[in-house]
Formats: sequence, structure tokens, C-alpha cells
Amino acid sequence: MNYSMPVNAEQSVVSQVVARKLRNSMLWMGWGILTTFVTLLAALFNPQWLNMAASNYNIILLIELGVVILFSARQMSASLTALKGMFFIYSILNGLTLAVLSVVYGSTAFFYAFLGTVAFFGTFAIIGGVIKKDLTSWSTYLIGAVIALIVVSLLNMFFFNSGLVNLALGGLGVIIFTIFTAVDVNRIKGILTAAALEDDDVLERIELIGALMLYLDFINIFLSILRFFRRD
Repeated sequence: MNYSMPVNAEQSVVSQVVARKLRNSMLWMGWGILTTFVTLLAALFNPQWLNMAASNYNIILLIELGVVILFSARQMSASLTALKGMFFIYSILNGLTLAVLSVVYGSTAFFYAFLGTVAFFGTFAIIGGVIKKDLTSWSTYLIGAVIALIVVSLLNMFFFNSGLVNLALGGLGVIIFTIFTAVDVNRIKGILTAAALEDDDVLERIELIGALMLYLDFINIFLSILRFFRRD
């Protein structure tokens, strides 16, 4: 998909709108990460919450997936309030599952994984923001790589249980999702450029859609780095 500037718009005006809305999308993502972190801490300091999350871990994961699918299906038809609600519900649920993982991996692993995620995500977000070329054609290959990563992960989980394979999957995950970060930032820029003269409702929807995309990239980088701290 090739994006072009609106015919009758001043390029400087469009650039300002794109920069502001892209920044807002990043801020929404930041609020989501903060919500997840606060939920994680609350669960760690509340044994009942933590036990509930551990006992229903797979169910919570399925609900998370359902929320993402619902958000994607209704992103242009649901109200902005509903979209924001789904975004924060997902962030809260993810905080509960991460609290369980923090017990498994330990706080030190989480700290280093978080620092690594910030470094990788930040670097590639900047790359995606400044590069001029349209990168959306890369999405097909990246999605294929993610599917292959999931399949191999499941095979390793149920049949091989190999620490070496787990490390390789972690490394590939970091590579795939950091590239995805650059592609997604580039895609959000393109969508905002094409919709820069639309009303605020459309632009705010794009902010939220972009925020969820970037949130997922951040979390997937984090989980990939966390694989390196697996305790066998």
C-alpha cells in the first residue's frame, strides 16, 4: 500500500497532525504498559489475586486473545469509550498473567528483560518513525515468521522441551518483533497521513489502534527476551 499526501492539504499541517497523533498513540501505549505494571504489582502484593491468576492462567490468556480479536473486529464501529475499555481490560489481564510469570522467572529476570525491551523497542520505533519508505509490505513475511515461531514453540513445549531451542526461539522472537515495531510505527504514520484531514473521531480511533499494535510489539519483545532467563 502506498500512502500519499491529501491533495489540498498543506504538507506542514499534515506533518503536524501526524506527529501529534503518533505521539498520542505512543502515550496510550505507555498508559497501557503502566496499567499492566500496576496490576502486576497489585497481584504480587495480594496472594488471592496471584492465586486466582495462577489457577486460571490459560483461561485468562484465552480471554486476552478474545479481547484483542474483538477490538480488531470492532475498531471502526465500536464507540471510543468501548475501545478504550477493551484496551485497558487487556492491559489489566496481561498484568495478571505477567505476575504469574514473574514468580516463575524472578524479579531480576523481569528487570533485565524490561530494560532490554525498552532498548530494542525504542530504537526500532525511532527507525520506523524516521524512515521514509513504506514498510507495510514486510508485514506478510513477519506474520508468516510469527506463525512459524508459534508452531515451533508448541512443538518444543509438548515434544522436545529443549533449552537450546527455547533460546533460539527467544532470539528469533526479539528479531521478529523489533522489526515489527519499526513496521508498525511506519504503518501508523502512513494511516495517519492518509487520514490527517478526517474528523477527530477517526484520528482518535487510529491512535488507539496504533497503541494496541505497539503494546503487543512491546510485550512480545519482552516475552522473547524473558526466554533467555528460563530456569530448566
